[in-house]
Formats: sequence, structure tokens, C-alpha cells
Amino acid sequence: MRWQYLNQEEINGFDRYKYKSMDTSPVSNYITHPFWNFIVEYFPKWLAPNLMTFTGWGMLFMVYAVTSYYDPHLKAGLGPHTGYQVPGFWWMIFAAAQFIAHTLDGCDGKQARRTNSSSPLGELFDHGLDSMAIWLITLSLFCIFGHGSPSVTMLELYIMYFICLMGFFIAHWEKYNTGMLYLPWAYDSSQLMIALVYAVTCFTGVEFWKSGIPSVGISYMNVFRGTVYGSFITITLPMCIFNVYQAHVTNTCRSITPSEGMMPFLPIAAQFLLFTTWVLISPSNVLLNQPRLLLSAIGIVFSNITCRLIVSTMCGEPCERFNILLYPLAAILFVVPFLKAEGTEVTALVFYTFLVAVLHVHYGICVVNQLCDHLKIRCFSLKKP
Repeated sequence: MRWQYLNQEEINGFDRYKYKSMDTSPVSNYITHPFWNFIVEYFPKWLAPNLMTFTGWGMLFMVYAVTSYYDPHLKAGLGPHTGYQVPGFWWMIFAAAQFIAHTLDGCDGKQARRTNSSSPLGELFDHGLDSMAIWLITLSLFCIFGHGSPSVTMLELYIMYFICLMGFFIAHWEKYNTGMLYLPWAYDSSQLMIALVYAVTCFTGVEFWKSGIPSVGISYMNVFRGTVYGSFITITLPMCIFNVYQAHVTNTCRSITPSEGMMPFLPIAAQFLLFTTWVLISPSNVLLNQPRLLLSAIGIVFSNITCRLIVSTMCGEPCERFNILLYPLAAILFVVPFLKAEGTEVTALVFYTFLVAVLHVHYGICVVNQLCDHLKIRCFSLKKP
């Protein structure tokens, strides 16, 4: 796969790029980073950081694949009567996979500095896979809660899904404006809590999360709902807006105008509008009947939009105004109202999901190959080509 997605100006921009980040989270500074500094010393020095990153992502994909097999319609959380149930031992495997993936994701950069192998490719590879990991984790977690009960509807899961994606996206929108990656406070704590939720589910079953806290009468589902909305509205979003505002006021931004700084939201807004239109006009209600497939398609397109924003930020070029993967979606929407048979509409959704998955993987592999050729390195080995 030698398709040239990056032009020469973008390649030259990677040569000028310098990574800058800031992590002020108490959980990160006092718990996770000290642990990672300790554990990374046990990794062999021949181990490539990108291989660690990909291994961690592979574990998250395994969780997604297993939950997709046992719970294709996100109903296992409603109980055994639905006919969908994830065997109990898998939840402990998911907890271990989540913890190990988070550890590898935290150690890969430290391994790169430890082996003097830091490069722009490492950051792009790490954050690109993170853009996939965020929706894999979210969909896997939805299996615990299910939909269709009075406590949570599929529409609300749809909204929470987009909020989780936006929490990741605006961190990179923030970097597009400021040139500095401010790591979200909620990131490390949420990753550890997800591992804990899986472990608790192993011993209590999914029914536990439908129960509540007796003293206050609040269900655990409401706690989950409040955590998703509250962390985004009160912490993630205000901190990002403040950092971007400060960068423009103090002229420490990336030499872009405020209007250019808002351009990354165009493809995201177009994605939300187009997919929501499909949900509203769907003759067979694909959101309710094929939620995992629809949300997976959304996640893949989101990842491609975010990856292209990361590339634009790193090479110092203006971001894309519209994502190419949205063109076939817009075309499908013209015929969706006429697809009266449920099977026909599902076939269209399967086709689109498969198409964007292939195109996104092709994009990722080709960009990685281009950078490897330019930097004269290998992606999964520290040996020089």
C-alpha cells in the first residue's frame, strides 16, 4: 500500500514538528505516571514502542469483538431474558485487557525516550489508534447497561456515545489551536474506572448496575449517566475552551485566526448531521435494530476525521473542511427513504461500514508507510531498514 496521502509540504511539516504536552491531572501525576515509570524498566530495550501501542489497541479490539459476538444488539445488559448474555468469566478478562492496554498506552512514550526512538510517527501512531480505542471502549461498555429499559433508551446511548467521542476530539481541537496537547483530567481516572467496572460485573452480573444506592435511591446507571455528562460539561469542555481562549489572547496559539481555529468542527458537525438524519428517516429504525453496526460506522468515520486533524496539526497545515468518507454516506441518504424492506437498509449499512473500514485502514497504513520511508525507520522494529 504505497498510496501517497501526504504531499511534500505535509512531509516537510513533520520535520519541523516538536511534541509539546501538559498533564496536570492528580491521578496521572501521583498514581499512573509513577507506576508507568516503574513498570517500563521491565520492558526489553529491543521492544519497539509502536508495537506496545498496537498490542494494547489489539486488546481493546478483542473486547469489542467478543462483546459483538455475544451481544450484537447491545441488549445483554437487560438480563438473560433477552437471549443475549456475555459469559461471566469474560468480564474479568475484559478488566485485565483494559488495564494492560491502558498501561501499554502510558508506557509507549516512556519506552521511546528510554530507547532514544522518539519520532513524529510514534505520536501519530499512538493518537491515531487512540481515536479508534475511544469508540471501541465506549461500545464495549454499553453492553453492561443495554438499552430498551426505562433507565436508558437507545437514543440516550446515541447521545452519550457522541459526547464520549467529542471529549476525545476537542482535546485535539485544542491542540490544533494552541500547539499544546493538554491531556484531559478525566482520561486516566476513567480508564481505571472502566477496568474496575468490568471486574465488578464479573462477580455481580450486569443486573447489579440496574440496582441503586439504597441510602439515596440513585441507580448506578444514573451515576454512569451523570459521570459522562458531568465530566464533559463541567471539566473537559470548559478547560479546553479556556486554554484556547488564553492562547489567542496571549498570542501563544499556532498563528491561526479564531475563525480558522473553529474549522475542525465542520467535518464533525457534518458527520453528526448526516448520521442523525439517517436515524430520523430510517424506515426500519436502524438505531434500535442495528445499534452496534451503526455506532461502529460512526466510530470509524470519527477516527478518520480525528486522524486527519492530528496530521494537519503536526505538519502545520490547515485542517480539512469535509471528510471524504461522508460523501458515500450523503449519497446513501438519498435512497434510504425508499428502502422499505429492513434487510435492504441493513445491507446498505453493512456496505457503508465495510467501505469506510477499508478506506480508513488503507489511509492509516499508507500514512504510516510514508512516514517510515521519510524518516528511514520501521514501525514495529527499532532496527534501521
